[in-house]
Amino acid sequence: MATASFRLRATLLGVLVTPVFLFIMVMASGGGHGTNYTYYYLAKIFFPWTMMSTAVATYLTPLSFLLGIAQYPIYGIILDRARANGRYWPAVRALVAVHFVAIILAGAFSSRSFMP
Repeated sequence: MATASFRLRATLLGVLVTPVFLFIMVMASGGGHGTNYTYYYLAKIFFPWTMMSTAVATYLTPLSFLLGIAQYPIYGIILDRARANGRYWPAVRALVAVHFVAIILAGAFSSRSFMP
């Protein structure tokens, strides 16, 4: 059992940080009321894939929310698989780089209603 929990460490961490980041987003947006542009910047940093999806739909859809909820557990699954293959640190570096590029793309391509 200890081996199984070790293999799932990053996935479990992703599951645990997701509600924390979502809580930060809700607090930054004033509980969902008004237009707090700080919220949009934080959303683009924490959930860039979700914010990029607004370029297509121009608003947050249920699928966008699902993507945001799944993002960090997916990152964890990627890292756990990389750890099992002995490629953990290269995967961490690649994931950080991909996330950073996603932040830049979210800033460039998210819907205009999410821009200051």
